[in-house]
Amino acid sequence: MRALRLGLAGFAILGVGFAIGWIEKPLRLNTRLYATDRLPSIQAHLDDAPDGYILLAGDSQAELQNPAQRVCGAEIVNAGVSGASASVYADLVANLSVKTRPRAVVAFIGTNDLLRKKEPLSDRTAQIFDESVERIVKRLQAESDRVVVAAIPPISRSVEKRLEPAAVAAYSARIRVLCERLSCGYADPFAELRDGDTGFALPGTLRDDLHIADYRRVMRALEPALCATRP
Repeated sequence: MRALRLGLAGFAILGVGFAIGWIEKPLRLNTRLYATDRLPSIQAHLDDAPDGYILLAGDSQAELQNPAQRVCGAEIVNAGVSGASASVYADLVANLSVKTRPRAVVAFIGTNDLLRKKEPLSDRTAQIFDESVERIVKRLQAESDRVVVAAIPPISRSVEKRLEPAAVAAYSARIRVLCERLSCGYADPFAELRDGDTGFALPGTLRDDLHIADYRRVMRALEPALCATRP
């Protein structure tokens, strides 16, 4: 009987582990599926966009922005896709149709390119990142005269084993160089949230391991880059 109870307990533990794995697997591996599912919603909002709107593009740093806020006195259309790496978002944005040109576009991309297992500081991975961001920028520039790409936001020290903090500054620098070459704007709306050049955030500035506690603050910091009279 005791052996049966132990066997059932072991089975239950395995079941829980299997369930957790089953939950985590789509979150980890099926970002492209989520992006595909989100595409109709993004497209519907783009189709309904008014003149002079601001388009938010990129990963969860964009998707978690509150669409009720106003930037430059204009409505926001949120085209963010949580979990999207630069390469995933480059494929997604290629499939969007923009009927009304936005006044400005800001792209948040790179958080999901920091995974240590992808070796973000290697030349090969960094080159793929550059190529993907360039695809995103050129696609957005076809739809708006003002495209701004944000620096990579800082991360929590609790995820240091999974994410490479040195890549935060390294990839932000790559974005800056790319925008100098492609004539897009570069801005760091997270500057006041950073613990120096460590790649980590100051205490209390994140809501979890990766996401900002106050996204309205981020958008206010971007307004000078988005709202200027000239591109």
